[in-house]
Amino acid sequence: MRVVESPPPAGRPAASNLRLQATERFAHRYGGRHAGGGRGIPALSDGGTARAQAMTEYQGLRCLVTGGAGFIGSNLTRRLIGSGAEVTVLDDLSTGNRQHLQDLLDLQKAAPLRFVEADLRSTPLLGELVAASDVVFHLAAQVGNVKSIAETEADAATNVMGTVRLLRACRDAALRRVVYSSSSATFGEAATLPIAEDHPQRPESFYALSKWTAERYAVLAHELWRVPTVCLRYFNVFGLPMEDSEYTGVISIFFRRLLAGEPLTVYGNGDALRDYVFVDDVVAANLLAGLHGAPGRVYNIGSGKGTTVVELADAMREVTGRDSATQFAPARAGEVRRSLADISRARAELGYEPRWDLRAGLRAMWARVGVMNRASAS
Repeated sequence: MRVVESPPPAGRPAASNLRLQATERFAHRYGGRHAGGGRGIPALSDGGTARAQAMTEYQGLRCLVTGGAGFIGSNLTRRLIGSGAEVTVLDDLSTGNRQHLQDLLDLQKAAPLRFVEADLRSTPLLGELVAASDVVFHLAAQVGNVKSIAETEADAATNVMGTVRLLRACRDAALRRVVYSSSSATFGEAATLPIAEDHPQRPESFYALSKWTAERYAVLAHELWRVPTVCLRYFNVFGLPMEDSEYTGVISIFFRRLLAGEPLTVYGNGDALRDYVFVDDVVAANLLAGLHGAPGRVYNIGSGKGTTVVELADAMREVTGRDSATQFAPARAGEVRRSLADISRARAELGYEPRWDLRAGLRAMWARVGVMNRASAS
């Protein structure tokens, strides 16, 4: 177990400057600080009254982010730092990457960030970390429908028992909220579209089953222990940093193939429908849930718009200007065919409003991926 932290030194920069540095780093990842930023990319720093208010209400709050070095977790950590929160990241780096936060860790003596490299399932520090927090964001997980079929025990140990251990630690703490990152995979194949929160849940992979089980533990932890849990069911999240995980999944793979001039592989006949939601909107949903989510409640977090995989491939060719062909392969076990979120509950109760459409998010990603590719080639 490694803990990286430093006490605030004399002469520490003003908090407003620290927030500005973190926000600029978050915005730079997506191609510019203020987006009206051109080419249909929305601004990163606002997004309606609820989102803007959430940015200010985290000032001075102590936040624990499990899985904070992962794809979504690192984006959330940056936004929390930019909002003036004091953040502790707990991550064993089994799937997370320290480099996702390295620029903030390089500011260690100035930034209100503590990094604890440890396993949620076994670290003796867990109770202490929870007790020192106002809001807990639980994102640590083994992610992947296909992966869970091959690594079933590890999937259950991390996603179920890790969550149970965290909830037990939260039982004795005075917390404002515990925000659990669940998954739309828990629904299985949709009977109706769009999918509302009360749609029957029929997990079709061990990953989906583990997330559904942990979600039920979270809801019952509120009912039985009064832990203020709020569950967010993510649909298909995309953005930077790109990872080989099912959160970034096909979009990251397609970008790499487009850069390499390789064909885009589509599983099945290409009509699989997905709800792609940009990571900045998912981060906003977490911030809103951490302040205003109803304890014991579950919310769908998506864009509310459906895109087939073939349409995605066409959009990515359009955004990148690359002309890689499409090749088809047999459908994979454990993957649903149709998924589209009904986000009306999150809109009504959290003030959640997705601001990034698919092409805007792809353009923001390409603005960075293309630059990095050109830099590495030169």
